[in-house]
Amino acid sequence: MKRNIVIQRLIEGKTVFSTLPITNGDISTLSAVAQSSFEMAIVEMEHQGFDFPALRNSLQHLMSRRRVIASGSVIDPAPFVRIPASAREQNQWIIKQTLDSGAMGLIVPHFDTVEGAEATVRAARYPQERGSARSQPEGLRGWGPFTAADYWGLSLTEYYDCADLWPLNPDGEILLMGICETVAGVRALPDILKRVKGIGAIWAGQGDLSVSMGLRGDSAHPDVEKEVHNILKICHDHGVACATAVTRAGDVLARVEQGFDIVLLPTPVSFEHLNRGMQKVGRA
Repeated sequence: MKRNIVIQRLIEGKTVFSTLPITNGDISTLSAVAQSSFEMAIVEMEHQGFDFPALRNSLQHLMSRRRVIASGSVIDPAPFVRIPASAREQNQWIIKQTLDSGAMGLIVPHFDTVEGAEATVRAARYPQERGSARSQPEGLRGWGPFTAADYWGLSLTEYYDCADLWPLNPDGEILLMGICETVAGVRALPDILKRVKGIGAIWAGQGDLSVSMGLRGDSAHPDVEKEVHNILKICHDHGVACATAVTRAGDVLARVEQGFDIVLLPTPVSFEHLNRGMQKVGRA
């Protein structure tokens, strides 16, 4: 059993239900999500809430000790963070500090190029042990996992052994999700997934994609929906999980039927969405 429940569900071929990004520091919402059936929760630092002390506090309130004790070791819901730096910006220090805070998953905006995706993978990995068969892409993450290891309940060595990207490392417990949200990103996605190892999932991001297509934020436009399904197909053709969001309660059933591996739900009314989704997949 993986510590990261999201990876475990993907291995099992089961749909993962996630929150959409929750503002960093919104303790009431994070605490409510910690006691819900969500298996993945995203803390927002891209558009607001860029504050690492607040992030460490948010992650504490997101962890349900009751669920950890009941499972033995699984951190459920798994804490993911959407960082502000796009893949094209290559700000390694933001990735380092986010992972050092204890995040089990990274969500990186604007996965537009092979070079940006590979730089993100390298920033999220430690240099590998001597003789490792998985030394590439070469890791650049600096060594300072004290808070993260404590949050995961591990020694520093134990943390090093599992703080790698899945599925590049089958024993890894960190999942990297890039957001494909521009026309250029959709065009580059087949090449990205073919050439860059270490990407665990892709989020088909309707909002920015609609702006990139000249549709002024109309994320429900049929042309945007067509590209969302194109992203889904590209991901599955390359054996990579695909995520997308819903905004209406009925949409969660459609997203499950369409084959999305991770369905992201808005938290203010998401327990209704979540219950519908869990019933659909027989886990409620």
